[in-house]
Amino acid sequence: SIQRGKTLALVGESGCGKSTVARLLVGLYAPTRGRVSFDGADTAAGFRSSQAQTLRKRMQMIFQDPYASLNPRWKVADIVGEPLKEHGLIGNSGDRKRALKERVAELLQSVGLAAADVEKFPHQFSGGQRQRISIARALATSPEFLVCDEPTSALDVSVQAQVLNIMKDLQR
Repeated sequence: SIQRGKTLALVGESGCGKSTVARLLVGLYAPTRGRVSFDGADTAAGFRSSQAQTLRKRMQMIFQDPYASLNPRWKVADIVGEPLKEHGLIGNSGDRKRALKERVAELLQSVGLAAADVEKFPHQFSGGQRQRISIARALATSPEFLVCDEPTSALDVSVQAQVLNIMKDLQR
C-alpha cells in the first residue's frame, strides 16, 4: 500500500523482476497471478475497460533508459505533447497548436529545460536532458501515481542528483 505523497522503493538484484513489477503497475503487462489495485479497483480489469484512458492519465511511468524511451524521429514538442493530445488536455479552441506548444514549454521549464527545446530532437540532448524530457512527458497528464524504473541509472552522479532533486520538488 502506498499513501498519496509518499515514495516506495523496490530494491533487488539485477534480473529479479523490479522492471516487470513497474510495468505491471501501469498496465503495460497483465498479471498472471495476484492483483494490482488503484483506489480500490483492480487495474487489470480497469485497463481492459472503457475506463482505461482515465486510468492511464492518472498513472504514468518514467523508464530506465532515456535513449530507448524517446522516439528519435519526433521533436520534443511531439514527445511531450502526445499525452496532452491523447488525453484531451488541450482545449478545442482555434489556437490549439499554440496552446499545446505553450503547455509543452511549461512542462520543459518545470524540469529545468528551455522552452526553445521544443523544436529539437532527442539526439540533440545529453542523457540527463533526455531523462528530463521523459519526466516532462510523464508529468503532462498531472498523474496521481508516478512509477519510476531506475530513472537515474544511466546518468552520471551529478546529473543523478539534479534529476532526483527535480523529482523531490515535484513530489512536494
